Amino acid sequence: PAAAAPPAMLRRTAIASALLCCAHACSGAPAAAEPATLRWVTQPTDHFAEAPSLPPACDPTFQQRVFVSDAHFRNSGGVVLFYTGNEADVELYVNHTGLMWEHAERLGALLVWAEHRYYGQTQPCGGKDLAYLTHEQALADYKANVATLRAEYKAEGVAVVALGGSYGGMLSAWFRMRYPGTVDGAIAASAPILAFPGVTPAYDTETYWGVVTGAASEKPGGAAAACAANVRAAWKPLFTAADDAGDEGKAALQRDFNLCAPPAPLGEQSAGERLAYFAMMAFDTMAMGNFPFESDYLTGGTGIMLPAYPVRAACEHLKDVGLPADTDQLLQALGQATSVFTNPGGSLPCVDLPEDLTYDGIWDYQYCTQLLPQETYFARDGARDMFWPSAYDPDTQAKHCAAKYGVTPNTTLIAREYGGLEGVKRATNIVFSNGLLDPWSSGGVLQNVSGADESVVAIQLPSGAHHSDLFFSNEKDAADVAEARLVELMHIRRWAAAGRSAGAVKGADAMGAAPRRAAAQARV
Repeated sequence: PAAAAPPAMLRRTAIASALLCCAHACSGAPAAAEPATLRWVTQPTDHFAEAPSLPPACDPTFQQRVFVSDAHFRNSGGVVLFYTGNEADVELYVNHTGLMWEHAERLGALLVWAEHRYYGQTQPCGGKDLAYLTHEQALADYKANVATLRAEYKAEGVAVVALGGSYGGMLSAWFRMRYPGTVDGAIAASAPILAFPGVTPAYDTETYWGVVTGAASEKPGGAAAACAANVRAAWKPLFTAADDAGDEGKAALQRDFNLCAPPAPLGEQSAGERLAYFAMMAFDTMAMGNFPFESDYLTGGTGIMLPAYPVRAACEHLKDVGLPADTDQLLQALGQATSVFTNPGGSLPCVDLPEDLTYDGIWDYQYCTQLLPQETYFARDGARDMFWPSAYDPDTQAKHCAAKYGVTPNTTLIAREYGGLEGVKRATNIVFSNGLLDPWSSGGVLQNVSGADESVVAIQLPSGAHHSDLFFSNEKDAADVAEARLVELMHIRRWAAAGRSAGAVKGADAMGAAPRRAAAQARV
């Protein structure tokens, strides 16, 4: 039996129309009235070398997927809304970014969703060589997209606004910071651009898991009062049953977690660690997807719906204050809570433990080269959070990266290129939004900072989860989510009214081109 999916990215050469769902099944919204047109765009594999010496698996160019909707575009007084695709199939973002669809007509907007290289169907080097998987190369793809669309639509004087959530939000902010002559403003939702070593203030990785724990607590998450304490109490008996109680213990855990086979070691992980990560990552993903309505966004747009407030739903299985006194009942309750994510609705007869120990696919490579944040490597202390203690261990992580990819992490790249909070203060025209139930808010910009012209704005959504404000509006949305959208639209209208900036007309891009491969992959 198949397991539930683990949690988790312009020269026109061909055109095909694709009416993507944008429907209630995606995130509680009516279907989009107009189709998005699929374009295959030729991009250079390496933007930063005049005559690159490419690996054998790589051709000089590749085909990038870009979706465009121009039904409401006005090249006088309109705006280009450009979604900076992140680490998934771009159709996920086309189908869920309701903020763009719902306001396209009033804004006179050209809607664009660009797929990130190496994700979905956009595969440089056939996906076989990851050497050109860097955020700088992706931003250069997006810069080329904007230039071609401006020319095609005679939109030289029209403002371009980048939008994105999570890594896509980071890319939107960095797009504005790196290429201010191309992008006039950015909406950066749930963008953990401060979750890097070397930035000021220093990022404490454990705070990520503290926010997950808060989502599983009475305050601020609205969950059962005993839930977090019961989760914290479950790890010791889980490890004992998986690693020290023989076949009988493993068989009990197989029943408790509805597994297709008893938990078994894999690689460097013991059976107990492997199962514990399975449960922890379920809570992690449910915290990100803690929306007040059913949604399939965190199941990859598959149509498999997580319930409204999934952490609260999971915690209903862990609400009994007496559970720690009965180990069998406690582990059974943890298994049931985990299944809210791993087997929504109970449609699968059983589930398999993932084979990917990092839970992140090729995103792990982006961590291993540029330290783009990956929570499986973050610290936990078991006191400020509800999980078992584990130290942040960059030496062990570096060994993993060298063994798996032949690279070592560039620990200073992001701090050096973007400057942490000081870099944000030097920026202009960026709105940062963060839902406080979302663990990635731990690395986000949470307070207004005095940007170069005081146009850098931070919005906190106490009831919000992972970029809740980018989704379709829903009658169950909290007031703070609706208000965040109004603030974002106000800034988009202001940028659109101003048109393309004077610096943009002159073609000024302050940071210029990145060095080849951004010096990110230090081969060992």
